[in-house]
Amino acid sequence: MTADEHARHTAALSRLVLSGWVGTPIGDPSDPAALVYVRERGAVSDAVCVQSYNDAIATREVRGTTTRAVNGAVADVVHEVLSW
Repeated sequence: MTADEHARHTAALSRLVLSGWVGTPIGDPSDPAALVYVRERGAVSDAVCVQSYNDAIATREVRGTTTRAVNGAVADVVHEVLSW
C-alpha cells in the first residue's frame, strides 16, 4: 500500500469518528483482529467492521432488520456509509 492510499483510508476512519461513531478494537488492543465502529440513533444502528484497509463491511439495521450493507476498501465503505 502506498503512503497516499494509507492516508486516504486513515482520513476516512477519522471522518467516522468526527461524525460521532465510536470505535472499538476486537482482540489484542496492540494488534487487533478488527476495528468495529458503531453509531446508534434511535431505532437505527449502523456498524462498520474493518479487518484491513482493503476489507471493510458496513451494515445498517432498523429495528433489528438489516436494510443496507456495503463492503470493500475502507475509504469506499466510509464514503458510502456517511451518505446513509
